[in-house]
Amino acid sequence: MKKKFFVVAATIISSKMLFAQEQDSSNTKQLDEVVVTATKSSLKQSQTGKIVTVIDRQTIRNNAGRSLSELLNEQAGFFINGSNNSPGTNLDLYFRGAGTGNTLVVIDGIPVFDPSQPNNSFDLNNIPLEQVERIEILKGGQSTVWGSDAVAGVIQIFLKREAKKPITANGSLSYGSYNSLQAGAGIGGNIQKLGYSIQYNYSRSNGISSAHDSIGNSRFDKDGFWQNSLLADLSYAFSEYFSARAFGSFGQYHNGLDGGAFTDDKDYEARNSNNLGGITFRFHKKGFSWNLQGSLQQTDRSFLDDSTDISSPYSKYSYGKFLGNSSTIETFGSGKISKNLQLVGGIQYIQQTTTQSYLSISDFGNYESNLGKDSAKIRQFSAYASLLASSSCGLNLEVGGRINHHNIYGNNETFTLNPSFNINENTRLFLNISSAYKIPSLYQLYGEFGNRDLNPESSITYELGLQTQTTNSNVYMRLALFKTDTRNLIIFYTDPVTYAGKYSNRDEQHNYGAELESRIRFGKAAIWKNNFSYVDGSGREDNKKVKNLYRRPKFTLNSSLTLEIGKKLNIVPAFKFIGARIKGPFDAGPEKQPAYYTIDCFGAYSITEKFRLFLDLLNITNQEYFDVPGYNSKKFNLMAGISFKL
Repeated sequence: MKKKFFVVAATIISSKMLFAQEQDSSNTKQLDEVVVTATKSSLKQSQTGKIVTVIDRQTIRNNAGRSLSELLNEQAGFFINGSNNSPGTNLDLYFRGAGTGNTLVVIDGIPVFDPSQPNNSFDLNNIPLEQVERIEILKGGQSTVWGSDAVAGVIQIFLKREAKKPITANGSLSYGSYNSLQAGAGIGGNIQKLGYSIQYNYSRSNGISSAHDSIGNSRFDKDGFWQNSLLADLSYAFSEYFSARAFGSFGQYHNGLDGGAFTDDKDYEARNSNNLGGITFRFHKKGFSWNLQGSLQQTDRSFLDDSTDISSPYSKYSYGKFLGNSSTIETFGSGKISKNLQLVGGIQYIQQTTTQSYLSISDFGNYESNLGKDSAKIRQFSAYASLLASSSCGLNLEVGGRINHHNIYGNNETFTLNPSFNINENTRLFLNISSAYKIPSLYQLYGEFGNRDLNPESSITYELGLQTQTTNSNVYMRLALFKTDTRNLIIFYTDPVTYAGKYSNRDEQHNYGAELESRIRFGKAAIWKNNFSYVDGSGREDNKKVKNLYRRPKFTLNSSLTLEIGKKLNIVPAFKFIGARIKGPFDAGPEKQPAYYTIDCFGAYSITEKFRLFLDLLNITNQEYFDVPGYNSKKFNLMAGISFKL
């Protein structure tokens, strides 16, 4: 009852503080904002029926000291297990109820994966928030344009690029709870036809114990974290119409681990590295654009437990090493067929390999498994096209399709049907019916529990919504309803007689929900943002309905108020409510995990136009909560620092 009171109280208090202002894109009309993730071409939101959320640079600045996953966890439809735990924790990204690996991550137009992971999902820990310039979140089934894994949506991360001046410099330094330190510096600029940028970031923290000490006096050790990240970017304009760009993102982090839920382990550690390189050529002229891009990505993860502090009687020593490689080549373009007709299309090739090994030594004997890159590899080739039509009466329509060929399971197809109607310049109705797919990962195909007869997961998503704003853009609202039906869901099946396990296509999944986002602004004093999400669903196994949205809340609420006091001081109080969740099938504790709330507050003071102080207070009321039973979430903590841009 107490927690429900806080939810209602926060809503009432915030509604009485409606004097709003914000910089950058918040001062522009949402329907006129240009996005690229919806169609891989620059397009105003008023011209597409797809749901796109933009996180601009100002919002990122107002989250200084936080991680990328913490920022995403505040967006409508997101729930990221691990984002509030010890740094470096494995992140489970649940978007609109979909499981981990069903949301595609894209970095500057290049889809990124991690073949060394069981579900092939990219590790968001690899990207420091300080290296991010902008984020676009595209919702719904988007495999027609973006390919595999874009089942629930797409997160496109735009990294920092060169400035228009010949040379600029930036930097930041912050310190906070758990002896946490973050530092970064970068330079960039544009000299005639040449653009350049380089950014380095360092982070370390003593952290907290990953596992929860339920007794309270077991002296669990802290699981620390350190990270190095380097981003380099080089571009050259051969002419007004033709340019090239090359970039590289190189990072590694090291973190401590525990033996499991409620189980300490003093010398269990993980090391992760991720290297991504890409090159893009672009030509654009008179409504036509063409792109050719290629990328190489390498991930290296290792886990070592070799101490005398043994957390399990079944292992005295264990070491696992997991390597993954991905390469992509893609060419795509868009062009106007007529004033109101545009065609977008492309072809894509992806190849992935992995090498994995694991060794465990115990009193019961040794256990060893190996997976070689010569056998664990896949290739897929795709071709896609979308036709976008608009009319003077406000009706827009996108129709598209994609065919994908996989060297293991053969062909699969997707489609998109996306009509929308602009009632006027401020209000838009939209409908989206689209299919999507997720290919089996290398581990699911070739691992010790692999199954080469697996088919890709396939889904159809239905979306219906309304987006509206006042003429002066002071009030904005978007309501979306969605339903996703999935076939050939990949699960891990254990035979009840032999106890042998393997991956299998078995269940159906049916998820549905609603999202409400709003922004209210008055004058030049503050802006109030809210998002509310509801998601529910069930699976079907052996013709029986099962509730299986484990660890995923039905209800989430995020509310923040950005206050500008004078010209130098900004204060951003925020409130989050996470509803009850069904525990995981192997989690300890009661069947339903309780709801919880957190209250945060960010403040920034501009000493000059170039120097800024900030203080970030998180979980101010010191709530104890558990996204996963047996693993700690951070109680009250803070970060304080300074940033500059010259």
